[in-house]
Amino acid sequence: MSGRQILHSERSYKTILEGLLRDFLELFFPDEAARLDFDTLRFLGKEVFANVPEGEVREADVVARLETKDGEPELVLIHVEVQAEHRGDFPRRMFEYYAVLRLHYHLPVFPIVLYLQAGPHGRLAEYREELFGRELLSFHYHSVALARLPAEEYVGTSPLGAALSALMKKGRDRAALMASMLQRVATSGLNDALKYLLVNVIKTEFVLSGEDSERYRLLVSRKEFRAVQEVELTWADKLIEQGRLEGLEKGLEKGLEQGREAGVLEGKRKTLLRLISAKFGGIPEGVTARAEAMLGPELDSLLDRILTAATLRELGLDE
Repeated sequence: MSGRQILHSERSYKTILEGLLRDFLELFFPDEAARLDFDTLRFLGKEVFANVPEGEVREADVVARLETKDGEPELVLIHVEVQAEHRGDFPRRMFEYYAVLRLHYHLPVFPIVLYLQAGPHGRLAEYREELFGRELLSFHYHSVALARLPAEEYVGTSPLGAALSALMKKGRDRAALMASMLQRVATSGLNDALKYLLVNVIKTEFVLSGEDSERYRLLVSRKEFRAVQEVELTWADKLIEQGRLEGLEKGLEKGLEQGREAGVLEGKRKTLLRLISAKFGGIPEGVTARAEAMLGPELDSLLDRILTAATLRELGLDE
């Protein structure tokens, strides 16, 4: 993958979109969203894409069926693909998805691509086919390239807008921007699962370092950011637990007590390094090797202290 490495898995974005599809459409396609009856929203299965030509099995990311509000209610499909970055063959793939959906369900389709990294300019993209110098086909679909949008304009719109702002262009006050993102999510009425996913987007895609990181810590230490402090602790606890479970699973696969213990340690080390990278803007040289040499009690101590530490020096990990 070229460009900045996406830290957050595309699968999580698909889960977020299924939970907040209405918010997504109202955020980026307000005119179209106003014409949809979201009380009729139903997500569809993806088995239809097993019949793509050449035997290639594909799965659409998000496909939903809704009725329109205009006049006689009409069923339509909303199709959203999550793509890390633009690829040359993607317009053709979007057309193939459209064609299969249209033939299978006999319904009009509103196709959208959400680019997590740089995507095409403009909100409308096109796929064309020509033969003997003549145009045979012109297919249009919608495009949202997050990296081309200004974060400051979206951070206050909705919890989803605040989280996706982490992948947009940032202004100068990055510390205040991150605090605003997390505050918007932390004080929302969303359930805990969606909150965790949105916080994870912010914490893994928008990394502060140096003075920005120190300013952020001072800012969110204020009492008006108590909700942010709590949601960060919840996020870190879940990451730590996830790391422990991943390590346990690896150990269980080996079928030995020694393997289980080694797997748990591996999970803790992985989680510690991920938290260091997210909080301090990368992993300094030598820290990975030191983490690999640590045993359980030392790792547990660092995992307990990393959220409250302002610098690597406080953790005893500076060079």
